Parts: sequence; C-alpha cells; structure tokens
Amino acid sequence: MALDNYRRACDSGRGAVFLSVARGKVSEGINFDRHYGRAVIMFGIPFQYTLSHVLRARLEYLQIRFQIR
Repeated sequence: MALDNYRRACDSGRGAVFLSVARGKVSEGINFDRHYGRAVIMFGIPFQYTLSHVLRARLEYLQIRFQIR
C-alpha cells in the first residue's frame, strides 16, 4: 500500500519521499528504477550495550562531574 502510493506520487510528477527501516520488510527485494529511486539516504542509530563497563564508567563520571542524579 505505501509502495503503491509512493509510485503514484512519482508518476504524477509531484515527487515523493519513501522512508523505510534498514533490514525491515522493505529493505530487500524491491527495485527502485528510473525516477523511483533518484537518491538514497541511509543513516543508522548504533545500538549501545547498556551493561558495558565503559559506558557505566562514563555515566558515573558525568553524574559526579555535573551532579546529575
């Protein structure tokens, strides 16, 4: 449904932006040829391991340094 709306908007000349999650349902198996895929912008948000000793030390330092509770 979203992909159909995207293609209709592109075909009408208005243009469109299609957003998707990498490694999600739309990440593989769909070809964006011709005017459907003129530019691709990808960004990722890294997963932070919250039990990391380094991360806990940094947080403890910031809490002490800036009196954060």
